[in-house]
Amino acid sequence: MAEAEAAALGSGDLRPALTRLDGWLSSLGTGLASARIDAAALREDSEIARRVAATNAAVDACVSDWPRQRDALRPVEALARSLGQAVVLLVFGKFNAGKSSLCNLMADRFAAHGAEVAFFQLDADGRLEPCARFTEGATETTSRIQGIRMGKRLVLLDTPGLHSATGENAALTRRFADCADAVLWLTSSSTPGQVQELDELAGELRRGKPLLPVITRSDRYEEDEIDGALVKLMRNKPMADRGGQEADVAERAREKLAALGLDVAQLRPPVSVSVHMARAEGESPAAMAAAGMDRLYAALRALVSPALAYRRRKPAEVRLRHLDETVVGDLNARVRPALEQLNAALDDATGQLEHRSAQVQEDVWRAVVPRLPDLLDAHAPERDAEGVRRNVSRALESAWAEARDAHFRDFRLGRDAQPAPFEPATDIGFEEIMIEVDGGLQSAGVDATRLHAALERQIGDWVAVAADHAREECAESLREVMAGAVRLDAVLRAHEASLGEIRNDLRAPA
Repeated sequence: MAEAEAAALGSGDLRPALTRLDGWLSSLGTGLASARIDAAALREDSEIARRVAATNAAVDACVSDWPRQRDALRPVEALARSLGQAVVLLVFGKFNAGKSSLCNLMADRFAAHGAEVAFFQLDADGRLEPCARFTEGATETTSRIQGIRMGKRLVLLDTPGLHSATGENAALTRRFADCADAVLWLTSSSTPGQVQELDELAGELRRGKPLLPVITRSDRYEEDEIDGALVKLMRNKPMADRGGQEADVAERAREKLAALGLDVAQLRPPVSVSVHMARAEGESPAAMAAAGMDRLYAALRALVSPALAYRRRKPAEVRLRHLDETVVGDLNARVRPALEQLNAALDDATGQLEHRSAQVQEDVWRAVVPRLPDLLDAHAPERDAEGVRRNVSRALESAWAEARDAHFRDFRLGRDAQPAPFEPATDIGFEEIMIEVDGGLQSAGVDATRLHAALERQIGDWVAVAADHAREECAESLREVMAGAVRLDAVLRAHEASLGEIRNDLRAPA
């Protein structure tokens, strides 16, 4: 293509953008390190502490993977450099869409016009190796990414289909698709415009790459009479049929791009071709035109300008995609679920505090108050109200510790940080029961009714205050963890937003 050969492919100075992306990653690492969640006020075996540990571990796992992930990007960058100043078109389609056949025909036609044509394939490290022309078949024949350099400025990448049954092939395609500047989406005329295939291309299209749909196998068998006999002959589909399919594919592709939140302006008008008919009729000018190849070449010429626009920013786009889909994607896949589970556990624990506080009060009350009659009886002969109070205080302390450990066991409430000592009022004690005997008053025993009622009331007040104090201490511990979760979430959100700003600035019109 003369336009591709003559195009000015030099990029602007991308160093500021690349420096900005590197700074973003460094800032993210610093932010994540400062946003570690502290659960020191909770016991290690508690549900909240386990969720905190899982969240912190998820962050650590993501950050520790950054060097490996960055190394995995280097073959892509090496491939981009090895392709030099070429416009790279990714040829995408299901395994029977005719990718290899179309690429071979284009290579033949470029060679026929004197252009240098070289077939290559990629090893796992992205190095280019010479290879023979592409094998064509009705089943998946491409097990490695392969390509054709046609002239100095045009490269076709024919990939293992993302729909391939072998996951390794699909992974190869995703790994090196970043090198492409535009996408040729091949779809067979037997089932044209299977737009679900565009889901696999969404990553490329979100980079702003133009998309050219190519309807392949645009031919059909027709019956004809030759020497008095009916025979079936392969012929090009009529232009009316082709035009109808092209319009249908365009409409459904536009709807799909809109559903994916992509700019429909990236979509180029579809073209319909028959490689079989071009070859069957000798690749003559008339045969090429009838097979739709001239229209394809015209569409490719129109594709050069938007492809160049992407190519000029490609090094930064490759880095941006790595940060967006690998770094941020990894954090969203690992840390976000852990954060959600932590927040759910925090909500549950916070909602349980009131109930736990009530249970503590009930347990302490039941452990101490029923003992009052026996304590009063035991100290009544000596009228020792102070002894009753001492015993009640010891019973409260023991019952409080047991109930606290049972209902607030997830929290590190210091055993020395007891509630204020139980100090009941001393103005009420045992009261003598006096009766008149022989004209005088004589003691008939003691009455502990008022003392019992006072102690019962004071026990209730003490337990309520102690439970409220413990509940608030637990709530504060949960609030500290919540604040840590909010800080971590804020770091993630802020860096997603700032990466979006970098993306917008990178793709803004010059």
